[in-house]
Amino acid sequence: MMANTETAPRRRFNRNLFLVWQGMAESKIGSVLYAIAIGIWVYDKTDSAAWMSMTTAISYFGNMLLQPLGGVLADRFNRRNLAAGSDAVCGVTMLALGALALAGKMQVWQVLLVAAISSVCSAVLYPAMNSLLPQLVEQNNLMRASALMHSTQSTIQMIGNAAGGFLVVLFGVPGIILFNGATFLFSSVTEWFIQVPDVPRASESHSFLRDFADGFDYLKHHRGLTTMMLVGATVNLTCGGFTGIVYAWCLEKGMDIPQYGLFLGAESAAMLAATVLMTLVPIPRRRRWHVLALANVGYNLLYIGAMVTSGFRVCTALYTGFSFCNMVANTFMYPALMEAIEPAYHGRILALFNAACVGTTAFSMVAYGFLGDIFGVVPVSLAGGILTVIPAVLFVSNSTLRRLLTEE
Repeated sequence: MMANTETAPRRRFNRNLFLVWQGMAESKIGSVLYAIAIGIWVYDKTDSAAWMSMTTAISYFGNMLLQPLGGVLADRFNRRNLAAGSDAVCGVTMLALGALALAGKMQVWQVLLVAAISSVCSAVLYPAMNSLLPQLVEQNNLMRASALMHSTQSTIQMIGNAAGGFLVVLFGVPGIILFNGATFLFSSVTEWFIQVPDVPRASESHSFLRDFADGFDYLKHHRGLTTMMLVGATVNLTCGGFTGIVYAWCLEKGMDIPQYGLFLGAESAAMLAATVLMTLVPIPRRRRWHVLALANVGYNLLYIGAMVTSGFRVCTALYTGFSFCNMVANTFMYPALMEAIEPAYHGRILALFNAACVGTTAFSMVAYGFLGDIFGVVPVSLAGGILTVIPAVLFVSNSTLRRLLTEE
């Protein structure tokens, strides 16, 4: 186990938090453009919603299987080194794929292979970064710091989505892939300068597998957290697959590629507005569950509304409202979990939560893709929205979540 004796200030804003923030921002820029470019390329190459969803789903499956192991790594080793190393590997891989695309030799199987490698990197990166944040800020500023990270991602997502279609036409798919690889490498270099304070870590006398099993034992003794995780994962199972076929859905709704980019840009703008609101307007604990419940009702109704209507403006407006409410609800989740979980278990438990969420989203993407090829992506997306209502209600009414949100 690697030890780090460096100390770091835990103010809301400090040098180390800035390095985490800018590292995330740099890699996010390239990733957003890459996701748009590669999705368009695969769909144009195969004319299949199933193949398009698989390019995204494979990375989700990898995260489902590997993030719990990545959580153990985050609790045993230096989280900065794990984050910087995973970004470096992802950057080199993307540059290799970009070189193949530039030479006109890129194939679908190579895209899937890169997605699998990227999922391994993500399985190491996200537990490390999620568990690193509580080390760098005070507990009472954790929600605002988390909202700051989300708002930055949403800003980049908004700009990248809105301009993605135009940039793909302007620079081509190879140029976008190479840019993505370069941003990962730059992010990796800057992350090495983060100073990580000491926290309680897994015992050196324990084996890796023992630490892995301890994460499940922790959840077994905190059954409320387990229930919350399972219900939340079910929500992703019923509606998460839409993100894998959104390009095909937009085409069926009569949108062109620039409108598809604007649709995604409006979604990201709504997410940004929600996170900025949550950052600037502190919500008293006694009110947090009520805000969550209201947001939950809003995103269910607006999502279904977007599925049943047609036209670029109406669909975009309704889906934008859904994205706003969904982000408000999600902003409460991780800070509540971080406060409830003991620091020595942050990596493992948060990784298990993420694994459950991304795993069910992956299954949902595969189902949406194959069913979309058979029945059409519009009716499949509507059915998923209707099915989401029941687990969404169960999630927001979970007693453990309500306690975590309201108790001082």
